[in-house]
Amino acid sequence: MKSILLIRHGEPDFPGGRRMCLGRTDLPLSALGRLQAALLGLALKPAALYSSPLRRAVETARPMGGPIELAGLAERDAGEWDGLAFEEIRSRWPELWERRGSQPGLPMPGAEPDGAALARFKAAVDSLPDGAAAVSHAGVIGLYLESLGAGRVKLPYGAYVEIRDGRAGTPGALPHPELDDAACEALLRAAGNPEKVVRHCAAVADVAEGLARGLGMDARRVRQAAYLHDIARLLPDHAHAGALWLEALGYGSLAPLVRGHMTHPGDVLDEAGAVCLADKLVLHGRRCSVDERFAASREKCKTPEARAAHAKRYAEAKRLETLAKERGVIL
Repeated sequence: MKSILLIRHGEPDFPGGRRMCLGRTDLPLSALGRLQAALLGLALKPAALYSSPLRRAVETARPMGGPIELAGLAERDAGEWDGLAFEEIRSRWPELWERRGSQPGLPMPGAEPDGAALARFKAAVDSLPDGAAAVSHAGVIGLYLESLGAGRVKLPYGAYVEIRDGRAGTPGALPHPELDDAACEALLRAAGNPEKVVRHCAAVADVAEGLARGLGMDARRVRQAAYLHDIARLLPDHAHAGALWLEALGYGSLAPLVRGHMTHPGDVLDEAGAVCLADKLVLHGRRCSVDERFAASREKCKTPEARAAHAKRYAEAKRLETLAKERGVIL
């Protein structure tokens, strides 16, 4: 019985965030796409690894190993639409755009014909050995699945489908590995965080786990959220951005804890409060007091608004600290 995995690449880094028609236009992965690739690397260990030669596919494959590039796995050429934003396509070809909404098989102007794209993709897939995985693209994977009787399917970014003896399994499986410390570190690094952020997150995870155990909380969940609380540290409003990433990756239960790690009402010491307090008990990767942590960051506040926000977070952290001590936790 021959079994292979077909994997759609992670999310591309669309210029300006504008979604576009992607065929042979060669884009790298976005930050979220790199995280999706990291999860694939943690979850899948194929016997052999192949990839489309396009950059977004090669970058997705790398966390699983060194891929062999096959031209037959490339996305079909989208002709005149290739690389154009969808709003531009809709404006320039309104009739065809409307018709393709109900008849997606209608050809794009100047594009590689479906039959030709399917033929070379099928030849590439047929050449793969048992146990192999191939990173490719939604268009050609969709044509292949339709030819197997699976209907017209579009895999989500970073998802995969098993083909066993010429039959498609349930399409759209997403990797969901256990988020142990090694997995959390891999995700932090995939997001581009520097070593000091990784060390800080590891230290916060240790403190948060201790708090959670002392407070009778789910220590595993709190540790995971604390380890990933700064996953989007390089972005504005990084707490919210990190929460959105975790939701997109299928770890939505951690999102509220990550979203609340910068500021917390301080009226109740819940799991989000434990992560928030743990973050305020670590300075440069080492344990510290809340007072020391805020004294070190106060000088960075140059405007009245920044100083007011700093004072507000300090008051919240002190309330969380008081609640922890009232419940017998030694800080």
